[in-house]
Amino acid sequence: MKEVEDMHECLLCKKDMKVSSNVFGNSCLKNIYLFLDLKMPKKINIREKTLYNNIMKLTDNKNINKYQQMWLTDRYLTYQYLNKIPYGNYNIIKNQVNYDIKNIQQTNKDEIPKSAKTISLNQAYGLYKKVRKFQEGIYKISKGNFTDKDSIKTMITSISFIFNLSRNKKQYEKNTFKKMQFVFWQTVIELGEKYAEFPISADFLRHSLLQAPQNLVITEGKVIKEITEDKYFQENINNIIKKYGKNCNEFTFDSKKDKSFPMSFNDKDLYFSIHSADLYIKGNKISDKWNLEIKLHDKYDYSQPKNITKYYNDTSNVAKSLLSSTLYNFASLSVRSGVIKEYDIDIFISIHGFEEK
Repeated sequence: MKEVEDMHECLLCKKDMKVSSNVFGNSCLKNIYLFLDLKMPKKINIREKTLYNNIMKLTDNKNINKYQQMWLTDRYLTYQYLNKIPYGNYNIIKNQVNYDIKNIQQTNKDEIPKSAKTISLNQAYGLYKKVRKFQEGIYKISKGNFTDKDSIKTMITSISFIFNLSRNKKQYEKNTFKKMQFVFWQTVIELGEKYAEFPISADFLRHSLLQAPQNLVITEGKVIKEITEDKYFQENINNIIKKYGKNCNEFTFDSKKDKSFPMSFNDKDLYFSIHSADLYIKGNKISDKWNLEIKLHDKYDYSQPKNITKYYNDTSNVAKSLLSSTLYNFASLSVRSGVIKEYDIDIFISIHGFEEK
């Protein structure tokens, strides 16, 4: 750490202050006073010294030199910024910072408090700003006031930094961004149910956010109903019967052996929630109608690329553009960071009296 008189970078934002004997730039001093809810002096030349005096009073410190005053202010601000971050656990770091605050009189000239080696004021301030930006973005998204598909895409991409863990080397940063990812997906779930009418996708995503999600076995309910009523599903089953049920009374079908009937859905909720399912069918014909025992097996993951352009360009309901390629890519990153967990889904469907068309 350079001596105070030699510093030219603002201690808070690290911007070059050219020639200055101060530690903080003037605009940063204004932000600090506002952040701490302190009355700022009108005279510019006494603002920094007044800030030191205020923090000395707040921490009950007296008779400390200029270098110690600077580090007291640095550590106090660091603690306050960390204290405003609701994601992650900073108790250990805050205890370290608090220890240095209480023992600031033992800080010798050119000595750096131990907690500053763990987290600098600039790092704490940067993290605090990112959290504020994230909270503002989540607030806007949660309101669901979308005018067009570009507005929601802009909102979502504005908080995309929470998924870039590779740029955040510190473990406390990674933990914070993982917590923020969790909050983001909770918001997506709420929107999926409230605005986009994606209850199945929302349920599957909610399940993936559990600490240790169990595999799902579905034999009844809305998932079965939506699948059996889906136009593309019905057409696919009919085409399979035409090929495998021709001139016979029973057949079996395995999509792993015959990939000419890829599983697809017309319903957007099904399309997004069941990514690339394997299809198994056992059919028996009775009186020219088919009794079908169907199994769909899917792995809930985000490893396979999907062509979802036709849904993202849907202008009839902008909220339905939420689960676009942008979100799909975010989900892939959340799988890697362990926020979204993968699990298997087995869906069993019995159809009696299916008529070949």
